[in-house]
Amino acid sequence: MEKLNLLVIATGYPLKLVETIKKRGHDYTVAKPGDFDLYLSDNPKGFDKVFLFGNRMVASKYDAVITRVGEHRSFASAIVRQLQHNLNVFCVQSGAAIETCADKFKSAQIISEKHLKVPRQIYSMTGRYPAMYVDKLGGLPMILKELSGSKGKGLILLETARTTNMCLESYFGSQRRIILQEFLDNGGTDERHIVCGGKVVNSMRRHSPGDDIRANLSLSGSGEKITPDDETKKFVIDCCEAIPGLNFAGVDVMKVKHGDDEIKYFIEINSNPGEKIIDITGHNHYEDLLDYVEQNYKRKAAGKNNAEAMLSPGV
Repeated sequence: MEKLNLLVIATGYPLKLVETIKKRGHDYTVAKPGDFDLYLSDNPKGFDKVFLFGNRMVASKYDAVITRVGEHRSFASAIVRQLQHNLNVFCVQSGAAIETCADKFKSAQIISEKHLKVPRQIYSMTGRYPAMYVDKLGGLPMILKELSGSKGKGLILLETARTTNMCLESYFGSQRRIILQEFLDNGGTDERHIVCGGKVVNSMRRHSPGDDIRANLSLSGSGEKITPDDETKKFVIDCCEAIPGLNFAGVDVMKVKHGDDEIKYFIEINSNPGEKIIDITGHNHYEDLLDYVEQNYKRKAAGKNNAEAMLSPGV
């Protein structure tokens, strides 16, 4: 494999990813979204630019862009959009895909459009009909979660009418965007599946600590390696592929017993999945990510060269 020059855009230092890149022998640059400035030219023939660390970035220097963005995702998405579409750099994730994953209701909307099962949920601007919300979501308890929260933060179990009314009044009064969702009683467990290039490459089951309903490892939950069945694999791959340009993501699934049947629900999709799954399963899915980059970056370059050849005058 020839040596690649990779640009990693990350909001924290992606140590495991960098170690894997080094192991492969590739060159790399790690930069935060705030290290970039974007310039649009008034020339309709092009000449848009990206500045990195205050200097004009030579786009042709980089073979691929890998994103690990947990904050400032709107600006990071603009960076990726300009690199991918204006400057024709191969990017693992599109800017639009990053923005979609950051919005929990939008991503659930898209998944539901593809006829994949999601929990019943309500997104409201004013929250003025709490009785209707409770009725439509199957009664109390129900879940309140922030539209763009992560790691289980901003998630509340609403168990009584009084608590529900007070929380809705507080959240909507401060104009914070929230989703109300039916409570799925699954014993405090869920599954996280890492999907890369249309394949499930890493999977774990997470367990919530004590009486907490949140199974996030960042909240002291525990996890175990699992091998998903073919039906689960197809479900999470379909969820990932429902969002164009995503290619690498963590898909969270909840399984709930209904009589003799086990129903799978899409819960959330994360363009920047945490790394604790690597420690739990013993599988470094960044190896799979770099396999994907190495196998696909040339396809874009080849497509560009072919297009240029077709536009070149004949001899």
